[in-house]
This record gives sequence, structure tokens and C-alpha cells, in this order.
Amino acid sequence: MKKILLVIFAILFLCGGVLPAVEDYLDEVANSKEVLTFFNKKDSPEKLKKFITSVNPKLSVAEVNRYSTYILTYSKQYNVDYKLVAAVIAQESKFKANAKSRVGALGLMQVMPTTGKNVAQKLKLPSHDLLDPRDNIQIGVKFISMLYKEYNGDFNLMLAHYNGGYKQAELYKTFRYFELMRLITMQFETFNYVKKVKANYRKINREI
Repeated sequence: MKKILLVIFAILFLCGGVLPAVEDYLDEVANSKEVLTFFNKKDSPEKLKKFITSVNPKLSVAEVNRYSTYILTYSKQYNVDYKLVAAVIAQESKFKANAKSRVGALGLMQVMPTTGKNVAQKLKLPSHDLLDPRDNIQIGVKFISMLYKEYNGDFNLMLAHYNGGYKQAELYKTFRYFELMRLITMQFETFNYVKKVKANYRKINREI
């Protein structure tokens, strides 16, 4: 019986500890300054547009051009990896500018009105409309840049906070090497969100 329990514990440890630890290590590598330069030799605006179209084929050419321009402009301005921004938008709204969540988040990057107001004040914007793609992306990218500084570029904690707030980021930090415990303690939406955005990000890096 003891041997069986030891085997079960070992399996849980591997699934809930070691494997996520390896995943987090790969994230750290992917977050290195060498990899996250704004553009590398394989990057191009046209490939970003191709990704946007793959996520939402119903967009017009004009919409794709606008969204890619805003993503590139504000990502460069606030020193954020534009591929991360695209990965977040793909998960948040599938590039639907008029998206509204059940909790009140708005627009392409699903920014909460309170967050939008606070960030807009920091940017000294005289007015803003979260359903306007330009305002939404500017505010969303600035918010990501603020989280980047708060969590020293930690990909996982940034995403956990972006989706679920400070508490979810702290839970992720506490159980970062034990995926089973993260699943038990975190909101499933946030737990799943982090995984999906990271999957989007990896997809973009393969395609761009």
C-alpha cells in the first residue's frame, strides 16, 4: 500500500511540480531580452496582419491594417513585445472591437472601465473611449507595461494579474511550481487564461 501511495505521489509531483517548472523555465528563456527584441529578422507587419486575420477572418483589410498599426505603435512606445499584445487580444476579444464581457470589460483588450480611467489619467488623456480601437490598445498596452515593471517582466504573473487582479497573481507566485495547487486555489478562468495566452504567444512566434 505504501508503495502505491509513493507512486501516486510521484506522479502528482511530476504533473503538478516538475513539468510546470520546466514550462516556467522555458517562459523565462522566451522572456529574455535577446528574444523579445521589438523586431527580429523574421518579424514583419505583414505577418502580424496575417495572424490577426487568422484569428478573425471577418475583419476588413482596413480594420486589420488599423489594429496592426496601433499594436506596433503603442508596443514600441511603451516598450512591450507586440507579439504578447496580439496574443492577449486574440484571447480577450478575438479582435472584436465592440466586445463586452459579463463583468463589464470593454473592447479589443477587454479593459475594465476603472482600469481604463486610471491608466488614461497616467497617460494624461483628456478623454478616452474603450470601444475605440486606438484608445483601447493604447490603454491596454500601457497597462501591460505597468504590470511588466511591477512583476519584473514575469510573463506568468503579468498575465494572471491582467486577467484576475493582484490576488490571482499572488496565488500563481505562491504555487508557480505546483500546477495542481494553482488549479485548486486560483480562479479557473485565470488559470486557463494564462495557459491560453501563452499558447497564443508561442503560436505567433512560430508563425511570425
